[in-house]
Amino acid sequence: MDTRTRCLVVDDHSVVRQGLDILFGELDDLELVGTVETGEEALDAVASLNPEIVLMDVRLPGIDGVSAVKRIHQTAPNVQFVVFSAYGDKRLLSDAIAAGARGYVMKGSPPEDLVRAIRTVAEGKAFVDPSLSPALLMAEGGPSEAPLSEREREILQLLAEGYHTEEVARRIGLSVETVKSDTKRVIGKLQADTRTHAVAIALRQALIE
Repeated sequence: MDTRTRCLVVDDHSVVRQGLDILFGELDDLELVGTVETGEEALDAVASLNPEIVLMDVRLPGIDGVSAVKRIHQTAPNVQFVVFSAYGDKRLLSDAIAAGARGYVMKGSPPEDLVRAIRTVAEGKAFVDPSLSPALLMAEGGPSEAPLSEREREILQLLAEGYHTEEVARRIGLSVETVKSDTKRVIGKLQADTRTHAVAIALRQALIE
């Protein structure tokens, strides 16, 4: 029985696809089941190839990578996403996480970082490229050192897993207003711009998985 993790690559540059084909060929635990060039093709490929991990570029012709992640995540919630991008601004990272991505790797990173990201996401955890830490952590005044409570971590963990505020409240047994208040407090503690930015910071600092 083949226990390799099935991976799909979505990138409009042939040199990237060819390079990744070579990289996957050297790995025993990861299998490249297909490569496509556009977000539209990715929608069809996920349905036909049944990948477990989708390695998604951001700048694509037609549907952009973040929108493709969001659409696929809605129809195939068990598929996990690693964004593979040349762009490292925190807004793009936050948008990718909000869409459903669990990994974010820069194209200039060493191949071993990409492989580690795929393996980490396949295990149900999150991975944010180490080179992105300045963009994430250097908010005005620097990140807060105020510790997060156990409940705040639990709320942030559920938000990172894609649950909406109402679902978080139901799972933890709190009111929606309490969850909103706690989320706002977490955003302040981490000096984030939005809750998805807070999730990105928490992932990078290993406050959540």
